[in-house]
Amino acid sequence: MVNAARPLAAGLFTVGLLALPPAVVAARGGEGHAPVFLATFGLCLFLAGLLRFTTQDTPMRLTRVGGVGLVAGLWLLLPLAATPAVAIVSGLPPLAAWLEAVSAFTTTGATALRQGPASLYVWLGLLQWTGGLLTIVAAVAVLAPAGLGGLPDRTPRGGTTLDVVDLTAVLREIAPAYGGATLLALIALLASGESPYVAFTLATAVVSAGAHLPPEAQLALTLDESPKWLLLPFLLWSATSVRWHRALLTRRINAAPEQTESLVILGWWAVLGIVLGAILYRSADVPSFEAIRDGLFSAASLISTSGIGPREGTYMSLPLGLVILVVLLGGGALSVAGGLKMLRLRAILLNTRGGLMRLVYPHLVQPAAYEGVGTVMLGIWAGAASLALVFAVCVIALSPGLPGLDAALAAAAAVVTNTGPVYDAGGAGWPPLSSLPVGSVLVAGLGMVAGRLEMIGLLVVVHLALWRT
Repeated sequence: MVNAARPLAAGLFTVGLLALPPAVVAARGGEGHAPVFLATFGLCLFLAGLLRFTTQDTPMRLTRVGGVGLVAGLWLLLPLAATPAVAIVSGLPPLAAWLEAVSAFTTTGATALRQGPASLYVWLGLLQWTGGLLTIVAAVAVLAPAGLGGLPDRTPRGGTTLDVVDLTAVLREIAPAYGGATLLALIALLASGESPYVAFTLATAVVSAGAHLPPEAQLALTLDESPKWLLLPFLLWSATSVRWHRALLTRRINAAPEQTESLVILGWWAVLGIVLGAILYRSADVPSFEAIRDGLFSAASLISTSGIGPREGTYMSLPLGLVILVVLLGGGALSVAGGLKMLRLRAILLNTRGGLMRLVYPHLVQPAAYEGVGTVMLGIWAGAASLALVFAVCVIALSPGLPGLDAALAAAAAVVTNTGPVYDAGGAGWPPLSSLPVGSVLVAGLGMVAGRLEMIGLLVVVHLALWRT
Protein backbone atom coordinates (compact mmCIF):
# COMPACT_ATOMS: atom_id res chain seq x y z
CA MET A 1 0.00 0.00 0.00
CA VAL A 2 2.86 2.35 0.80
CA ASN A 3 4.40 1.67 -2.61
CA ALA A 4 1.17 2.83 -4.29
CA ALA A 5 0.96 6.05 -2.26
CA ARG A 6 3.31 8.12 -4.42
CA PRO A 7 1.74 7.20 -7.80
CA LEU A 8 -1.66 7.85 -6.26
CA ALA A 9 -0.42 11.23 -5.02
CA ALA A 10 0.78 12.01 -8.54
CA GLY A 11 -2.65 11.06 -9.87
CA LEU A 12 -4.43 13.34 -7.40
CA PHE A 13 -2.00 16.14 -8.24
CA THR A 14 -2.80 15.69 -11.94
CA VAL A 15 -6.56 15.80 -11.32
CA GLY A 16 -6.03 18.99 -9.33
CA LEU A 17 -4.14 20.61 -12.19
CA LEU A 18 -6.87 19.54 -14.62
CA ALA A 19 -9.36 21.59 -12.60
CA LEU A 20 -7.60 24.86 -13.47
CA PRO A 21 -8.58 25.14 -17.20
CA PRO A 22 -12.33 24.71 -16.50
CA ALA A 23 -11.98 27.26 -13.70
CA VAL A 24 -10.58 29.73 -16.23
CA VAL A 25 -13.37 28.89 -18.70
CA ALA A 26 -16.00 29.36 -16.00
CA ALA A 27 -14.49 32.69 -14.91
CA ARG A 28 -14.28 34.06 -18.47
CA GLY A 29 -17.79 32.88 -19.30
CA GLY A 30 -19.31 34.30 -16.13
CA GLU A 31 -20.78 30.92 -15.18
CA GLY A 32 -20.13 31.29 -11.47
CA HIS A 33 -18.58 27.81 -11.15
CA ALA A 34 -14.93 28.88 -10.94
CA PRO A 35 -14.83 28.49 -7.10
CA VAL A 36 -15.97 24.87 -7.46
CA PHE A 37 -13.04 23.95 -9.68
CA LEU A 38 -10.61 25.96 -7.55
CA ALA A 39 -11.84 24.07 -4.49
CA THR A 40 -11.24 20.80 -6.37
CA PHE A 41 -7.74 22.00 -7.19
CA GLY A 42 -7.03 22.82 -3.54
CA LEU A 43 -8.47 19.57 -2.18
CA CYS A 44 -6.56 17.38 -4.65
CA LEU A 45 -3.29 19.21 -3.96
CA PHE A 46 -3.81 18.85 -0.21
CA LEU A 47 -4.46 15.10 -0.48
CA ALA A 48 -1.55 14.64 -2.89
CA GLY A 49 0.81 16.51 -0.57
CA LEU A 50 -0.40 14.51 2.41
CA LEU A 51 0.29 11.21 0.67
CA ARG A 52 3.61 12.37 -0.74
CA PHE A 53 5.15 13.76 2.42
CA THR A 54 3.94 10.98 4.74
CA THR A 55 5.76 8.44 2.55
CA GLN A 56 8.77 10.59 1.66
CA ASP A 57 11.35 8.54 3.57
CA THR A 58 9.89 5.16 2.64
CA PRO A 59 11.69 3.24 -0.12
CA MET A 60 9.35 2.46 -3.02
CA ARG A 61 9.44 -0.69 -5.11
CA LEU A 62 6.22 -1.21 -7.03
CA THR A 63 5.91 -4.83 -8.21
CA ARG A 64 3.68 -6.19 -10.95
CA VAL A 65 1.06 -7.45 -8.54
CA GLY A 66 1.13 -4.14 -6.73
CA GLY A 67 0.96 -2.36 -10.07
CA VAL A 68 -2.31 -4.08 -10.98
CA GLY A 69 -3.76 -3.04 -7.64
CA LEU A 70 -2.46 0.50 -8.12
CA VAL A 71 -4.04 0.85 -11.57
CA ALA A 72 -7.36 -0.45 -10.23
CA GLY A 73 -7.10 2.03 -7.36
CA LEU A 74 -6.46 4.91 -9.76
CA TRP A 75 -9.53 4.04 -11.83
CA LEU A 76 -11.67 3.83 -8.69
CA LEU A 77 -10.34 6.70 -6.58
CA LEU A 78 -9.51 9.48 -9.03
CA PRO A 79 -13.11 9.79 -10.32
CA LEU A 80 -14.17 10.25 -6.68
CA ALA A 81 -12.01 13.37 -6.53
CA ALA A 82 -13.75 14.72 -9.66
CA THR A 83 -17.28 13.82 -8.55
CA PRO A 84 -18.09 16.87 -6.34
CA ALA A 85 -17.32 19.30 -9.16
CA VAL A 86 -19.42 17.28 -11.62
CA ALA A 87 -22.32 17.12 -9.16
CA ILE A 88 -22.33 20.85 -8.35
CA VAL A 89 -21.86 22.15 -11.88
CA SER A 90 -24.23 19.71 -13.60
CA GLY A 91 -26.86 19.51 -10.86
CA LEU A 92 -26.81 15.71 -10.91
CA PRO A 93 -27.30 13.73 -7.68
CA PRO A 94 -24.08 12.36 -6.12
CA LEU A 95 -24.39 8.78 -7.44
CA ALA A 96 -25.21 9.95 -10.97
CA ALA A 97 -22.33 12.45 -10.81
CA TRP A 98 -19.97 9.65 -9.72
CA LEU A 99 -21.01 7.49 -12.68
CA GLU A 100 -20.56 10.51 -14.97
CA ALA A 101 -17.02 11.01 -13.63
CA VAL A 102 -16.19 7.30 -13.96
CA SER A 103 -17.63 7.29 -17.48
CA ALA A 104 -15.44 10.24 -18.45
CA PHE A 105 -12.25 8.95 -16.81
CA THR A 106 -12.66 5.47 -18.34
CA THR A 107 -13.41 7.11 -21.74
CA THR A 108 -16.78 5.34 -21.81
CA GLY A 109 -18.86 8.38 -22.71
CA ALA A 110 -22.16 7.13 -21.25
CA THR A 111 -23.86 10.28 -20.02
CA ALA A 112 -27.07 11.60 -18.52
CA LEU A 113 -26.27 15.13 -19.72
CA ARG A 114 -27.89 16.68 -22.74
CA GLN A 115 -26.53 20.16 -22.16
CA GLY A 116 -24.37 22.01 -19.66
CA PRO A 117 -21.94 24.89 -19.20
CA ALA A 118 -18.73 24.96 -21.21
CA SER A 119 -16.59 24.52 -18.08
CA LEU A 120 -18.29 21.18 -17.35
CA TYR A 121 -17.56 19.76 -20.80
CA VAL A 122 -13.98 21.03 -20.66
CA TRP A 123 -13.63 19.26 -17.30
CA LEU A 124 -15.07 16.01 -18.66
CA GLY A 125 -12.92 16.30 -21.80
CA LEU A 126 -9.76 16.65 -19.75
CA LEU A 127 -10.75 13.70 -17.55
CA GLN A 128 -11.33 11.41 -20.53
CA TRP A 129 -8.12 12.60 -22.22
CA THR A 130 -6.14 11.76 -19.07
CA GLY A 131 -7.96 8.44 -18.76
CA GLY A 132 -6.96 7.55 -22.31
CA LEU A 133 -3.31 8.22 -21.53
CA LEU A 134 -3.56 6.16 -18.33
CA THR A 135 -5.09 3.31 -20.33
CA ILE A 136 -2.06 3.04 -22.61
CA VAL A 137 0.47 3.50 -19.81
CA ALA A 138 -1.24 0.87 -17.66
CA ALA A 139 -1.40 -1.61 -20.54
CA VAL A 140 2.27 -1.20 -21.49
CA ALA A 141 3.78 -0.88 -18.01
CA VAL A 142 1.53 -3.09 -15.87
CA LEU A 143 -1.03 -5.29 -17.61
CA ALA A 144 1.12 -6.65 -20.47
CA PRO A 145 4.23 -7.40 -18.35
CA ALA A 146 1.97 -9.15 -15.83
CA GLY A 147 0.71 -11.41 -18.62
CA LEU A 148 -2.94 -10.48 -18.11
CA GLY A 149 -5.26 -11.63 -20.86
CA GLY A 150 -2.43 -12.60 -23.22
CA LEU A 151 -1.46 -8.98 -23.95
CA PRO A 152 1.89 -8.74 -25.78
CA ASP A 153 4.74 -7.76 -23.50
CA ARG A 154 7.00 -5.41 -25.49
CA THR A 155 9.11 -4.08 -22.60
CA PRO A 156 12.86 -4.23 -23.43
CA ARG A 157 14.21 -6.57 -20.77
CA GLY A 158 16.70 -8.50 -22.83
CA GLY A 159 15.24 -11.89 -21.96
CA THR A 160 15.45 -11.45 -18.19
CA THR A 161 12.43 -11.31 -15.91
CA LEU A 162 11.91 -8.13 -13.93
CA ASP A 163 9.17 -7.73 -11.35
CA VAL A 164 9.39 -3.96 -10.96
CA VAL A 165 6.97 -1.57 -12.65
CA ASP A 166 8.51 1.62 -14.07
CA LEU A 167 5.52 3.85 -14.74
CA THR A 168 7.62 6.99 -15.17
CA ALA A 169 9.73 5.59 -18.01
CA VAL A 170 6.68 4.36 -19.92
CA LEU A 171 4.91 7.68 -19.39
CA ARG A 172 7.89 9.58 -20.81
CA GLU A 173 7.89 7.29 -23.82
CA ILE A 174 4.16 7.50 -24.61
CA ALA A 175 3.06 10.96 -23.46
CA PRO A 176 4.84 12.96 -26.25
CA ALA A 177 3.18 11.00 -29.05
CA TYR A 178 -0.19 11.08 -27.28
CA GLY A 179 0.03 14.81 -26.68
CA GLY A 180 1.34 15.40 -30.20
CA ALA A 181 -1.64 13.56 -31.73
CA THR A 182 -4.02 15.67 -29.63
CA LEU A 183 -2.30 18.89 -30.66
CA LEU A 184 -2.35 17.87 -34.33
CA ALA A 185 -6.08 17.10 -34.17
CA LEU A 186 -6.72 20.42 -32.43
CA ILE A 187 -4.79 22.40 -35.05
CA ALA A 188 -6.53 20.59 -37.91
CA LEU A 189 -9.96 21.37 -36.49
CA LEU A 190 -9.10 25.00 -35.83
CA ALA A 191 -7.79 25.34 -39.38
CA SER A 192 -11.09 23.96 -40.68
CA GLY A 193 -12.96 26.82 -39.02
CA GLU A 194 -14.20 25.21 -35.80
CA SER A 195 -14.30 27.25 -32.59
CA PRO A 196 -11.63 26.55 -29.95
CA TYR A 197 -14.28 25.04 -27.66
CA VAL A 198 -15.57 22.59 -30.28
CA ALA A 199 -12.07 21.79 -31.55
CA PHE A 200 -10.79 21.06 -28.03
CA THR A 201 -13.66 18.75 -27.07
CA LEU A 202 -13.51 16.86 -30.37
CA ALA A 203 -9.71 16.48 -30.25
CA THR A 204 -9.63 15.15 -26.69
CA ALA A 205 -12.49 12.76 -27.48
CA VAL A 206 -11.12 11.12 -30.62
CA VAL A 207 -7.54 10.74 -29.36
CA SER A 208 -8.68 9.13 -26.11
CA ALA A 209 -11.51 7.13 -27.78
CA GLY A 210 -13.95 8.94 -25.50
CA ALA A 211 -17.36 10.37 -26.31
CA HIS A 212 -18.16 13.18 -23.89
CA LEU A 213 -19.09 15.94 -26.33
CA PRO A 214 -21.11 19.14 -25.87
CA PRO A 215 -24.13 19.68 -28.13
CA GLU A 216 -22.11 22.20 -30.16
CA ALA A 217 -19.52 19.55 -31.09
CA GLN A 218 -22.14 16.99 -32.09
CA LEU A 219 -23.88 19.67 -34.16
CA ALA A 220 -20.59 20.45 -35.91
CA LEU A 221 -20.22 16.77 -36.83
CA THR A 222 -23.77 16.68 -38.15
CA LEU A 223 -23.70 19.88 -40.21
CA ASP A 224 -20.07 20.08 -41.37
CA GLU A 225 -18.33 17.62 -43.67
CA SER A 226 -14.70 18.48 -42.87
CA PRO A 227 -14.59 17.33 -39.19
CA LYS A 228 -15.54 13.77 -40.19
CA TRP A 229 -12.64 13.43 -42.64
CA LEU A 230 -10.22 15.22 -40.31
CA LEU A 231 -11.05 13.04 -37.30
CA LEU A 232 -11.08 9.74 -39.17
CA PRO A 233 -7.27 9.17 -39.05
CA PHE A 234 -7.22 9.93 -35.32
CA LEU A 235 -9.95 7.38 -34.63
CA LEU A 236 -7.88 4.78 -36.48
CA TRP A 237 -4.85 5.96 -34.50
CA SER A 238 -6.67 5.30 -31.25
CA ALA A 239 -7.70 1.82 -32.45
CA THR A 240 -4.14 0.60 -33.14
CA SER A 241 -1.14 -0.20 -30.98
CA VAL A 242 0.98 2.60 -29.55
CA ARG A 243 4.06 0.51 -30.37
CA TRP A 244 3.04 0.45 -34.02
CA HIS A 245 2.73 4.24 -33.95
CA ARG A 246 6.28 4.48 -32.67
CA ALA A 247 7.47 2.16 -35.44
CA LEU A 248 5.78 4.43 -37.98
CA LEU A 249 7.45 7.53 -36.57
CA THR A 250 10.88 5.90 -36.44
CA ARG A 251 10.50 4.37 -39.93
CA ARG A 252 10.94 0.84 -38.60
CA ILE A 253 7.48 -0.33 -39.54
CA ASN A 254 8.56 -3.70 -40.93
CA ALA A 255 10.17 -4.58 -37.60
CA ALA A 256 7.04 -3.76 -35.59
CA PRO A 257 5.49 -6.89 -34.00
CA GLU A 258 2.04 -5.27 -34.30
CA GLN A 259 2.36 -4.73 -38.06
CA THR A 260 0.12 -7.66 -39.03
CA GLU A 261 -2.49 -6.88 -36.41
CA SER A 262 -2.65 -3.22 -37.43
CA LEU A 263 -3.04 -4.07 -41.13
CA VAL A 264 -5.84 -6.50 -40.25
CA ILE A 265 -7.58 -3.74 -38.27
CA LEU A 266 -7.30 -1.30 -41.19
CA GLY A 267 -8.71 -3.92 -43.57
CA TRP A 268 -11.52 -4.71 -41.13
CA TRP A 269 -12.30 -0.98 -40.92
CA ALA A 270 -12.50 -0.61 -44.71
CA VAL A 271 -14.80 -3.61 -45.17
CA LEU A 272 -16.99 -2.69 -42.20
CA GLY A 273 -17.19 0.94 -43.35
CA ILE A 274 -18.51 -0.09 -46.76
CA VAL A 275 -21.05 -2.45 -45.17
CA LEU A 276 -22.28 0.21 -42.75
CA GLY A 277 -22.41 2.74 -45.57
CA ALA A 278 -24.59 0.41 -47.62
CA ILE A 279 -26.91 -0.08 -44.63
CA LEU A 280 -27.18 3.68 -44.10
CA TYR A 281 -27.83 4.22 -47.80
CA ARG A 282 -30.74 1.77 -47.79
CA SER A 283 -32.27 2.38 -44.36
CA ALA A 284 -31.59 6.05 -43.59
CA ASP A 285 -32.16 7.49 -47.07
CA VAL A 286 -28.71 9.09 -47.15
CA PRO A 287 -27.02 9.99 -50.48
CA SER A 288 -24.45 7.42 -51.58
CA PHE A 289 -21.31 9.52 -51.00
CA GLU A 290 -22.49 10.71 -47.58
CA ALA A 291 -23.52 7.15 -46.68
CA ILE A 292 -20.03 5.78 -47.44
CA ARG A 293 -18.41 8.68 -45.54
CA ASP A 294 -20.65 8.16 -42.51
CA GLY A 295 -20.14 4.39 -42.76
CA LEU A 296 -16.34 4.74 -42.70
CA PHE A 297 -16.54 7.20 -39.80
CA SER A 298 -18.92 4.98 -37.83
CA ALA A 299 -16.75 1.92 -38.46
CA ALA A 300 -13.62 3.70 -37.19
CA SER A 301 -15.53 5.05 -34.20
CA LEU A 302 -16.92 1.62 -33.24
CA ILE A 303 -13.62 -0.23 -33.76
CA SER A 304 -11.80 2.30 -31.56
CA THR A 305 -14.71 1.97 -29.07
CA SER A 306 -15.21 5.71 -29.06
CA GLY A 307 -18.78 5.53 -30.28
CA ILE A 308 -19.01 9.09 -31.59
CA GLY A 309 -21.62 9.15 -34.33
CA PRO A 310 -21.25 11.12 -37.58
CA ARG A 311 -24.74 12.49 -37.06
CA GLU A 312 -27.58 12.22 -34.55
CA GLY A 313 -29.43 8.90 -34.80
CA THR A 314 -26.85 7.06 -36.92
CA TYR A 315 -26.65 4.00 -34.67
CA MET A 316 -30.44 3.72 -34.57
CA SER A 317 -30.26 3.10 -38.34
CA LEU A 318 -27.79 0.22 -37.91
CA PRO A 319 -28.57 -3.33 -36.71
CA LEU A 320 -28.03 -3.33 -32.93
CA GLY A 321 -26.61 -6.85 -32.98
CA LEU A 322 -23.92 -5.88 -35.50
CA VAL A 323 -22.98 -2.78 -33.49
CA ILE A 324 -22.66 -4.84 -30.29
CA LEU A 325 -20.50 -7.47 -32.02
CA VAL A 326 -18.16 -4.82 -33.43
CA VAL A 327 -17.58 -3.08 -30.10
CA LEU A 328 -17.19 -6.41 -28.26
CA LEU A 329 -14.35 -7.24 -30.66
CA GLY A 330 -12.84 -3.75 -30.32
CA GLY A 331 -9.50 -2.61 -31.70
CA GLY A 332 -5.85 -3.46 -31.21
CA ALA A 333 -3.81 -4.41 -28.17
CA LEU A 334 -1.84 -1.67 -26.37
CA SER A 335 -4.28 0.99 -27.57
CA VAL A 336 -7.06 3.01 -25.98
CA ALA A 337 -9.66 0.76 -27.61
CA GLY A 338 -11.65 -1.66 -25.47
CA GLY A 339 -13.23 -5.01 -26.28
CA LEU A 340 -11.75 -8.45 -26.85
CA LYS A 341 -9.00 -7.02 -29.12
CA MET A 342 -8.11 -8.17 -32.62
CA LEU A 343 -4.92 -9.77 -31.24
CA ARG A 344 -6.91 -12.24 -29.14
CA LEU A 345 -9.33 -13.05 -31.95
CA ARG A 346 -6.47 -13.78 -34.36
CA ALA A 347 -4.74 -15.97 -31.78
CA ILE A 348 -7.95 -17.88 -31.06
CA LEU A 349 -8.60 -18.46 -34.77
CA LEU A 350 -5.00 -19.55 -35.41
CA ASN A 351 -5.05 -21.87 -32.42
CA THR A 352 -8.38 -23.35 -33.51
CA ARG A 353 -7.09 -23.87 -37.03
CA GLY A 354 -4.01 -25.59 -35.64
CA GLY A 355 -6.15 -27.89 -33.54
CA LEU A 356 -8.29 -28.84 -36.51
CA MET A 357 -5.20 -29.47 -38.65
CA ARG A 358 -3.80 -31.79 -35.97
CA LEU A 359 -7.04 -33.76 -36.03
CA VAL A 360 -6.73 -34.29 -39.78
CA TYR A 361 -2.91 -34.64 -39.90
CA PRO A 362 -1.77 -35.90 -36.48
CA HIS A 363 1.94 -35.84 -37.38
CA LEU A 364 1.98 -32.44 -39.06
CA VAL A 365 4.66 -30.04 -37.79
CA GLN A 366 3.26 -26.49 -37.51
CA PRO A 367 5.20 -23.31 -36.70
CA ALA A 368 4.06 -21.47 -33.56
CA ALA A 369 2.85 -17.95 -34.29
CA TYR A 370 3.45 -16.74 -30.73
CA GLU A 371 6.36 -17.15 -28.38
CA GLY A 372 5.52 -19.41 -25.45
CA VAL A 373 2.27 -20.26 -27.21
CA GLY A 374 0.94 -22.39 -24.33
CA THR A 375 1.19 -19.62 -21.76
CA VAL A 376 0.05 -16.95 -24.19
CA MET A 377 -3.00 -18.93 -25.29
CA LEU A 378 -3.89 -19.61 -21.68
CA GLY A 379 -3.92 -15.87 -21.03
CA ILE A 380 -5.87 -15.19 -24.23
CA TRP A 381 -8.54 -17.75 -23.37
CA ALA A 382 -8.66 -16.34 -19.83
CA GLY A 383 -9.16 -12.84 -21.23
CA ALA A 384 -11.95 -13.98 -23.55
CA ALA A 385 -13.65 -15.91 -20.74
CA SER A 386 -13.35 -12.90 -18.43
CA LEU A 387 -14.98 -10.67 -21.04
CA ALA A 388 -17.86 -13.13 -21.41
CA LEU A 389 -18.26 -13.41 -17.64
CA VAL A 390 -18.24 -9.66 -16.98
CA PHE A 391 -20.59 -9.09 -19.92
CA ALA A 392 -23.06 -11.66 -18.57
CA VAL A 393 -22.90 -10.19 -15.06
CA CYS A 394 -23.56 -6.70 -16.44
CA VAL A 395 -26.52 -7.91 -18.52
CA ILE A 396 -28.13 -9.41 -15.40
CA ALA A 397 -27.27 -6.51 -13.08
CA LEU A 398 -28.36 -3.77 -15.49
CA SER A 399 -31.64 -5.40 -16.50
CA PRO A 400 -33.70 -3.94 -13.59
CA GLY A 401 -35.10 -0.62 -14.76
CA LEU A 402 -34.48 -1.27 -18.47
CA PRO A 403 -37.34 -1.84 -20.93
CA GLY A 404 -36.11 -5.11 -22.44
CA LEU A 405 -33.31 -7.55 -23.26
CA ASP A 406 -32.04 -5.48 -26.19
CA ALA A 407 -31.51 -2.51 -23.87
CA ALA A 408 -29.71 -4.71 -21.33
CA LEU A 409 -27.43 -6.18 -24.01
CA ALA A 410 -26.61 -2.72 -25.38
CA ALA A 411 -25.98 -1.34 -21.88
CA ALA A 412 -23.68 -4.23 -20.95
CA ALA A 413 -21.74 -3.92 -24.22
CA ALA A 414 -21.41 -0.17 -23.72
CA VAL A 415 -20.11 -0.64 -20.18
CA VAL A 416 -17.57 -3.45 -20.67
CA THR A 417 -16.17 -2.05 -23.94
CA ASN A 418 -16.24 1.59 -22.77
CA THR A 419 -18.48 2.61 -25.68
CA GLY A 420 -21.25 4.58 -24.01
CA PRO A 421 -22.97 5.96 -27.15
CA VAL A 422 -23.87 2.41 -28.19
CA TYR A 423 -26.44 2.49 -25.39
CA ASP A 424 -27.23 6.20 -25.41
CA ALA A 425 -28.02 6.21 -29.14
CA GLY A 426 -29.13 2.59 -29.46
CA GLY A 427 -32.79 3.02 -28.65
CA ALA A 428 -35.30 5.81 -28.21
CA GLY A 429 -36.60 6.26 -24.69
CA TRP A 430 -34.02 4.14 -22.88
CA PRO A 431 -33.30 5.65 -19.45
CA PRO A 432 -29.79 6.91 -18.57
CA LEU A 433 -27.66 4.35 -16.77
CA SER A 434 -27.38 6.68 -13.79
CA SER A 435 -31.17 6.54 -13.30
CA LEU A 436 -31.13 2.75 -12.72
CA PRO A 437 -31.29 1.23 -9.21
CA VAL A 438 -28.29 1.84 -6.97
CA GLY A 439 -26.90 -1.68 -7.40
CA SER A 440 -27.10 -1.41 -11.18
CA VAL A 441 -25.30 1.94 -11.16
CA LEU A 442 -22.48 0.52 -9.01
CA VAL A 443 -22.11 -2.49 -11.31
CA ALA A 444 -22.03 -0.16 -14.32
CA GLY A 445 -19.18 1.84 -12.77
CA LEU A 446 -17.21 -1.30 -11.88
CA GLY A 447 -17.85 -2.69 -15.37
CA MET A 448 -16.34 0.45 -16.90
CA VAL A 449 -13.26 0.02 -14.70
CA ALA A 450 -13.09 -3.67 -15.66
CA GLY A 451 -13.01 -2.63 -19.32
CA ARG A 452 -9.98 -0.44 -18.69
CA LEU A 453 -8.28 -3.26 -16.76
CA GLU A 454 -8.76 -5.70 -19.68
CA MET A 455 -11.46 -7.49 -17.63
CA ILE A 456 -9.16 -10.04 -16.07
CA GLY A 457 -7.24 -7.34 -14.18
CA LEU A 458 -10.25 -6.54 -12.00
CA LEU A 459 -10.79 -10.24 -11.32
CA VAL A 460 -7.15 -10.54 -10.23
CA VAL A 461 -7.58 -7.62 -7.82
CA VAL A 462 -10.77 -9.14 -6.39
CA HIS A 463 -9.08 -12.52 -6.05
CA LEU A 464 -6.11 -11.02 -4.21
CA ALA A 465 -8.41 -9.08 -1.89
CA LEU A 466 -10.43 -12.21 -1.04
CA TRP A 467 -7.30 -14.34 -0.68
CA ARG A 468 -5.69 -11.88 1.74
CA THR A 469 -8.92 -11.64 3.71
